[in-house]
Amino acid sequence: MFKKIALVAALAATASFATWDKFPVLENHKGQAAVGISDIMQDKMNQLSLGAKARYTVAPNLELGLEIPFVIFTHWDGEDVEDANGLADIPLMVRYQFMPNVSAFLDISLPTCNEDLCGEDGPVGFHFGAQYSQNFGMVNFGSELGLAIETKGDDKTTPPWELNLGVEGDFAINPMLTPYVGLDLAMLLGKYTVDGENMGDSHTGDLGIGPYLGLGIAFNPMITLDLCAQFILGKDYLKATTQSDEMVTALGATLFINF
Repeated sequence: MFKKIALVAALAATASFATWDKFPVLENHKGQAAVGISDIMQDKMNQLSLGAKARYTVAPNLELGLEIPFVIFTHWDGEDVEDANGLADIPLMVRYQFMPNVSAFLDISLPTCNEDLCGEDGPVGFHFGAQYSQNFGMVNFGSELGLAIETKGDDKTTPPWELNLGVEGDFAINPMLTPYVGLDLAMLLGKYTVDGENMGDSHTGDLGIGPYLGLGIAFNPMITLDLCAQFILGKDYLKATTQSDEMVTALGATLFINF
């Protein structure tokens, strides 16, 4: 059960595939900090997490960021799961905008997860790809194409690669309110391997579908509150990644501070 909890947490924590957003990097020497809370639900599992993250453009078009996620508690069928809390894997993020509308990104997930929460696996995750964005008047369009892979952890298990495609539209209704909708697609490639040997059936083509919607509330140019809900479907994909084919629901609220 602990492995399943860790897998669900990892899946929902990367519901937006780890990148900060699908839009251009910040202006040179501009930064943003955020603190958020998320509630992740699947079948009988419910997990509440906090996250703090920051990004800063250290040179023209070059943005660096990191996130520190912390699981507050995990419930299974209404009962608290002992010790299923603590620090999760910390992602480090790099984005470089090499064209006005195109950026490249690399996210590296460090194996910092609490042993009681994730076990002793300790894999390092890599997610890399490109983003394209364009402003169409009151609609700001963002998109992403990426590939996620993991190294072998202590259990010598490597999951299939994961190809993701995401699109999002932000609607600038007025200076204060920005509703948005998006869709993330994730397709598995290959099999699970144990110590280099293929195990079980191929998961190539298993597709996860993650529609989401949210609302950004800008109190002033410095402070914005973001509310978001995402639903992850796809029975084969979820069975392969979380050991359950039940839909994952992720609800989140994040406060952003520009500096």
